Amino acid sequence: MTTAAQHSSSEDEPVLTILMPVRNEAAFLKSCLASIEPPSGLLCEIVLVDDGSEDESAAIAADFAAGSAIPMQVIRNGHRGKAGALNLAFLAARGDAFIFFAGDDLLVGSALPARLAAVTAGMTARSPCVAQCRYRSFSDTHPGLAGILFPRPGMEDHIAGGAVSFNRAFAGRYFPIPEQLPNEDSWLRALAIALDLQVVPLDCLGLHYRIHAGNSVGPLRSFAEADRNLRERNAAYALALERFDREITASGRRRLEAIIRAEELRSRGRWLALLFIGGLSRIDRAMMLANSTPWLYALKTRLLPKLRHWIRRRV
Repeated sequence: MTTAAQHSSSEDEPVLTILMPVRNEAAFLKSCLASIEPPSGLLCEIVLVDDGSEDESAAIAADFAAGSAIPMQVIRNGHRGKAGALNLAFLAARGDAFIFFAGDDLLVGSALPARLAAVTAGMTARSPCVAQCRYRSFSDTHPGLAGILFPRPGMEDHIAGGAVSFNRAFAGRYFPIPEQLPNEDSWLRALAIALDLQVVPLDCLGLHYRIHAGNSVGPLRSFAEADRNLRERNAAYALALERFDREITASGRRRLEAIIRAEELRSRGRWLALLFIGGLSRIDRAMMLANSTPWLYALKTRLLPKLRHWIRRRV
């Protein structure tokens, strides 16, 4: 369990900490920080960790912090990766609840009270709790990928780091994130599965997700890139099984073991065997299949425009 900075807030006024890992985001960081506009009366702080940026990201963050009405820490760090930056940010945080915010996205400030209340109100604050709001894609360079509302129907179980909020009780289990993982998303989902946590769905738009060439995942990646990224991300499930072995629920163990087995098959290109593996959800099976071979990945990529059109008609 990670020991974080001493936090202090009154019982009636919980504090929200915005955890920001940043690396080479100078092109977007000014607009990103400017979008942090919490409603009057909401107590929040920003902890930004610059993960060894080679551009002006750290200077932009420092300038913003100097004039910000929101308490803000800017921590400069050697390049440890996103997970390492988030671990460091949490150690400096004083909040009762937390959200992740990337340096290339835009925050919807009006949704912050709902995101905070969902994980701190009443009895919720005493046990691990995670909530997920909705988010919408936008792009200055790829308009065909813009305007999609997430989570997609049927995929609410797939947690996006920038859309979640969680309380300190959950954070005590979640941190430290294993630093061999490339990001926070898969570790969030692995822990929720391991502990049988029900993620609270919030029907509010809390984030605008920017799609650009620098995204670590998404439809702009080649199969080789997507395959490598999935191998790294999906390692989270085996790591969760190991870390929480003594407290994992029986159903959580079954689900994690099924996902681990499916990833073994996916990474070896054994798409046919994926059709018959037990204990796997319909969505997990479809995602593993679509990313198991170059030709299935290409088929998925061709079908995406039609799928996006169908999604827009439904939401």
